[in-house]
Amino acid sequence: MPVNLNSLNALQGDAILLARDLGITVRELTPKELTRFGRCFERQFVLPYQARQVRDIHMRHQGEALLGAMIAKEQMDAEVDSELPASNKIGGPIPIRACWLGVGDDWEDLLGIYSAAQGTWTTGTPQDWIHAGTTLMAGTDGNAIRILENAVHIIYGVGSLHASPKIESVKFTVDDKAKPILQTWWSHKQPDSLRVKEFDNAIVLKEDTYFRAEVMISNAFGAASANVTDFPYLFGVSYIKEPQLRIHDITNALIVGVTPGIVTTT
Repeated sequence: MPVNLNSLNALQGDAILLARDLGITVRELTPKELTRFGRCFERQFVLPYQARQVRDIHMRHQGEALLGAMIAKEQMDAEVDSELPASNKIGGPIPIRACWLGVGDDWEDLLGIYSAAQGTWTTGTPQDWIHAGTTLMAGTDGNAIRILENAVHIIYGVGSLHASPKIESVKFTVDDKAKPILQTWWSHKQPDSLRVKEFDNAIVLKEDTYFRAEVMISNAFGAASANVTDFPYLFGVSYIKEPQLRIHDITNALIVGVTPGIVTTT
């Protein structure tokens, strides 16, 4: 399907207005970059999914995904170059990789979420999910992570990869400001549907944004004992600088080692 450049130009105009409202500095994409964005977004977030529900969520937030590209271009001072970028350009839009938020090997890596590597969730009280005290980050439990210069994330939903989701709600804290809780139970428990709680408005994570996420699971699943599994994940898009995208092993200096620039502890 050919990319409609007129529609993308109009979408970019809306994204510029949104950036002004949010007080975010952006840089406009050229027609070439817009075309790449349109093709990349369609190929990764629309065409692969048979379920209309998935496509519709992504399309409703395409403007915010484009805003992320404009933020990344300004922040990284480089050209936006789709999923497989050329040398020192920006990769994106691409799915959000768990390690870019310091969680672990992937979104199902519960062993990485606690510094003690307990591998399950504790019920009855809010539990850290995305925080500086994961095994990968090796910081302080409960502290926020901080996004660095080579990453931009646009989050417009939170999903579950578990066959029987148990998380009742999620709470995000952005730049030390706690957001209202999001009840995920109803969305994640619907039969025969994508287990995603869609946001009204995307959460923007750019350079120097402080971010933390907690989950809540009812005592009904285990009376405050650490024996419950669920696999939450962030639904949205990322933009990552090309040198960091070449790092395959997530423990190989991607986070806080000799090739910094994605995320760090606070």
